Amino acid sequence: MTASTDTPVAKLVGTWTATSAVDGVPSPYRTTFVFRSDHTMEALGPCGPDGRPAFGGPGHWIERPDGSFVYHVAHPLPDPQGGAPGTIHSLQQVWVSGDSHTSSGTAVLHRADGSVAGAFTVTLEAAR
Repeated sequence: MTASTDTPVAKLVGTWTATSAVDGVPSPYRTTFVFRSDHTMEALGPCGPDGRPAFGGPGHWIERPDGSFVYHVAHPLPDPQGGAPGTIHSLQQVWVSGDSHTSSGTAVLHRADGSVAGAFTVTLEAAR
């Protein structure tokens, strides 16, 4: 299905800026999500002083029969010292309403040492 203005896919396709909360604690950062009509997506972390995103991570999404969407994305978790203590894997269910969407789901952290932390509850609010 391609993204035209009269298809359900068009509801999600595009660029969204999101705020998030992890286990109910708001994050001070904004994340950009790019949803493409081929059902791929990308999450881009907040821009640093150089204007480039702190992280980028690929994912994919599907439409559900109830009109919501589900996506999986994985991205490095940067730390202030410039390292990456691990990779976040998140699964979210999204509800779109006009130029905004909300989502909820879970995330786990696969640490660089091979251990796993989580699952954490993640909620997002996004706008085009």
